[in-house]
Amino acid sequence: MASSFAVLLGASVLFTSFPSVTVFADENIDQEIQMKQQEINDIQQQEQEMKETLGQLDSQVTQTNEKIASTKNDISKTQKEAKQLENNIIELEKRMEARLELLKKRARSIQTSGGATSYLDILLGAESFSDFVDRAFVINTIFSADKSILQEQEEDKAALKKSESDLKKKLDKVQNELKEVEELKVQLTYQINDKNSMLASMEEQRKEASRQLNDLQNQKAILVEKAKEAERRNSIVADENNERIATDKTNTAEPIKHNGKSEKHEDVVTPSKDNKVEKEEPAAPSKPTVSHNSSAIEKAIQVGSTMVGRSSYSWGAIDVKNRRFDCSGFVHWAYASAGVNIGRSTSALATQGKKVSTSEMKRGDLIFFNTYKTNGHVGIYLGNGTFLNSNSSHGVSIDSLSNTYWKNAFKGHVRRVVE
Repeated sequence: MASSFAVLLGASVLFTSFPSVTVFADENIDQEIQMKQQEINDIQQQEQEMKETLGQLDSQVTQTNEKIASTKNDISKTQKEAKQLENNIIELEKRMEARLELLKKRARSIQTSGGATSYLDILLGAESFSDFVDRAFVINTIFSADKSILQEQEEDKAALKKSESDLKKKLDKVQNELKEVEELKVQLTYQINDKNSMLASMEEQRKEASRQLNDLQNQKAILVEKAKEAERRNSIVADENNERIATDKTNTAEPIKHNGKSEKHEDVVTPSKDNKVEKEEPAAPSKPTVSHNSSAIEKAIQVGSTMVGRSSYSWGAIDVKNRRFDCSGFVHWAYASAGVNIGRSTSALATQGKKVSTSEMKRGDLIFFNTYKTNGHVGIYLGNGTFLNSNSSHGVSIDSLSNTYWKNAFKGHVRRVVE
């Protein structure tokens, strides 16, 4: 009977140990489900914030479009005015030319007739006082006409000079307005690209997280079903054990004597290797000290530059195999490749290392841009006004701070994580 009881006890231990392992695994699944759900909630919150930001961007886009339309209308009016002014200048030049020709003829006539002596002969040749007065009046009229012509000529010259100056100013204004419109178009293009890329990336990441959550929930359902099946088996085994023990007691003719000593049975359950929970690697500190490893700067830039023109932008991604990065993921990967552990997000990077002024920034510093939010974009400064970054328009590229879009978005936030 003792051996029979031991066999039954062993079977009981065998089946009852399975639920404890299942419960342990179930707890792990619950923890993963909770973390994945939190990840989805975070993404949804970011999507909501993005939608609010996009609403503001849409408003700016509308205002920009209105400004472009208004500017084009002003340009059209200015061009028409400039054309009319050109016609006026042509007419003015014709009048001045005709008047100048008249003055030349009058001058030649006076020279031919003897000039002032001829006018004196005309006066002295008067037959009466009345005739003298008439001749004096005519001569005076001629002189007044000549004086008037000369005065009109000078006035027209001044008007011509002013018209030419006005035309130059209007043409300069047209050129400046055209330049402003082109800059507005560049900014609008960047804003639209950023908006579309970030929305698509967020949606892709949310769908992937939802798929993973669904897989975890399916795994939990399988574990729950296994636990229920184990409970049913345990119940059957327990009933069989009780029945056999009762039968053995009934069939035993003599009571079993014991020596008073009882054996202790201790069940020690050790978790299997398969159920070992791996400890996560610690994340980068929120505010690390500046790493003193200048060679890491060139290493990070060298590694990052290999992706120029060969990658695409994907929000929230560090996918080296498929060459897909977002801005902070790219910076994190480049420096991690050089042995420098820094944050993964722009918000984390914006607090790391030490802040330096724009006049002190040097090669390897992190520079931040206020795109869709404060510190919404980050890149690695290369020097000479250029920086290495992953953006929604070109993927990993080298861009210039003199570019209108980046110039307007850069507010002077620079941090040094390596020196």
